[in-house]
Amino acid sequence: MKILSRISIFVLALLLLTGCRPALGEGKAVVVTFDSPVTLQKDQTAAVRTQINAVQSGTIVYSLTDMKRKTVLYTETRTGVQPGQELSWPVLYDIQGLDETHSLKQVRASFVLDEKTYHIDLYYHFPASKDQPGAILIERDDWFYNNTACSFGPAFRDVRPGLTEKWYCFTPVDLTLQGRQEFEYVASNMYIIGKVYVDVNEDSVTVTYHNYYADQGGRTETKEEFFTFFPDLSSVSQVEPERLQDQAFVFGVPLSIERDLGGDTNVLLFVRNKVTYCNYVTSARKLSRFWPNSAAHKELRENMIRFMGE
Repeated sequence: MKILSRISIFVLALLLLTGCRPALGEGKAVVVTFDSPVTLQKDQTAAVRTQINAVQSGTIVYSLTDMKRKTVLYTETRTGVQPGQELSWPVLYDIQGLDETHSLKQVRASFVLDEKTYHIDLYYHFPASKDQPGAILIERDDWFYNNTACSFGPAFRDVRPGLTEKWYCFTPVDLTLQGRQEFEYVASNMYIIGKVYVDVNEDSVTVTYHNYYADQGGRTETKEEFFTFFPDLSSVSQVEPERLQDQAFVFGVPLSIERDLGGDTNVLLFVRNKVTYCNYVTSARKLSRFWPNSAAHKELRENMIRFMGE
């Protein structure tokens, strides 16, 4: 033990003498944070905070760029920045390019240290509210990794307490209705990320889903897919997909109502995908928040439960 301790001390001393020091932190040399959302009035500013994790002191260059106009709104250079130092930078009120018809724009805060660039994207909204005319609301994008997504409907945990603690939802579906039925596709029980479709053509039923703005570079990626049909709520004993693989169907592949579903036309659709997505699905579009207790959603859910009892 004494020999090992001496060796460790020698190695540490050698590193210090040769100018090599242990890094203060893992990961990126610059950690950028923005406490959002922030509402700004004219001539006001908010702060972007940065934590410097570089091993040695250096120069950091900050810039704020309107991505649509390709215009630099602000730039500043600071020298002698020390490792572990936390700095604050301004986010400016900027109304140019915002009006009632174009109410969202992307602004990028960039930081250059040791010839590496780090950035975060900020989003400006106008008007922030009717009570604050001329104000702008600024927030940054949020990413959600490997979150679950279901079609809209009652939550298993609400109608079958003890079955699961997760916010898995199911959708009662009437397969006697010919044509397309569509339902909101909800991720994290927070955002509406697309639509789930049920297409019925005589004895055939096909289930598909669509991520909003998928054809425009939308920032939603499906990691896992799973769906099945339950005949009724009493038949549900498990809702974790890995334990239901013998009941799984494939999106986009037609099923026979008679052969695959036993002729049952009053069924429960259970979609449970895993997705990674951003609340700003594109640089100019934000996903709509999902409000489960809104009057419209409560009424729709009540109708679904009523249908289940028919």
